[in-house]
Amino acid sequence: MDFPKPVDSMVYPRHGNIATFMRMPHISDPKQLDVAYVGVPFDTSAGYRVGARLGPRAVRAASSAVRLHHPVHDVTVHERIRIADYGDVLTTPFEIEKTYDSITREFDAIYAAGCRTIAVGGDHGITYPILRAVAKHTGPVGVVQIDAHTDTHDTQFGARLTHATPFRRAHEDGLLVPSKVVQLGIRGSLFYPDDLAWSREHYHLVTADEIHGRGVEPIVEEMRATVGGAPVYLTFDIDGLDPMCAPGTGVPEIGGLTTWQAMQIIRGFAGLQLVGADLVEVSPPCDTNDVTSIVAAQLLFEIAAVFAVNHGRRQAVLKPAAQPRRA
Repeated sequence: MDFPKPVDSMVYPRHGNIATFMRMPHISDPKQLDVAYVGVPFDTSAGYRVGARLGPRAVRAASSAVRLHHPVHDVTVHERIRIADYGDVLTTPFEIEKTYDSITREFDAIYAAGCRTIAVGGDHGITYPILRAVAKHTGPVGVVQIDAHTDTHDTQFGARLTHATPFRRAHEDGLLVPSKVVQLGIRGSLFYPDDLAWSREHYHLVTADEIHGRGVEPIVEEMRATVGGAPVYLTFDIDGLDPMCAPGTGVPEIGGLTTWQAMQIIRGFAGLQLVGADLVEVSPPCDTNDVTSIVAAQLLFEIAAVFAVNHGRRQAVLKPAAQPRRA
């Protein structure tokens, strides 16, 4: 089995050559891979500041600085798993539903080849069409969502497909196991007094206040116990972090997680049945000195390291499954 190798940064400097995620080769055949970085450059379903369509390109450039051996997990990612930059899926900036269908088709083909994905958005609406593809091959999944907002609104300005509605749509489609959905870092002002009621009724919601008050370690243990042995998908909205750590996003909220807290949560996926992940809402036009893209690149490395640590579990959970029924 050939393992794709990154460009050697001691031969070619990290600021040189064409930018790919982690300087890995560009391989568009998922049959050759265990895990694929996939760009999803789409933000037409964003409701406030836009610019996340430019996220994948900026994060690719920032990721050139990331080294490839994880000092805590003690793994060199590309030596443990076959991982590469798949490229970007096809999107159109003018049609949300058409783009969502395109995202689902392409991720479906990737998973059908036995490959998992780390998607890079794009706004948070892209998680819904990705989950449609993932659940087709795993069955309904648990979800851990790191976010300032629940994204469980029924509509936004009368529209059902926006970055504020992906988990309501996924819930309705039967893509999720509600008892194994954990929302971490929720905070900020609300439109209405009952904005959090739906999530509190259906999922396990943990506010940022609770994480700061209790500490991240017990929260991680609680997350692991909730998810258990189920297939789980990690979705990381960069606005889950405090704006001091990640200013370049569409809807920043003060009082968020630190990068260290985020790293501990991601490392808590070691040993879980992680079947896919995404990182969304990086908006380079809103950024300062590329800080958010740099942070995002480092977090993508943390996610890839978990896939490397968990290598060998893929066959246990990645198998054809009946299309989830609509609720």
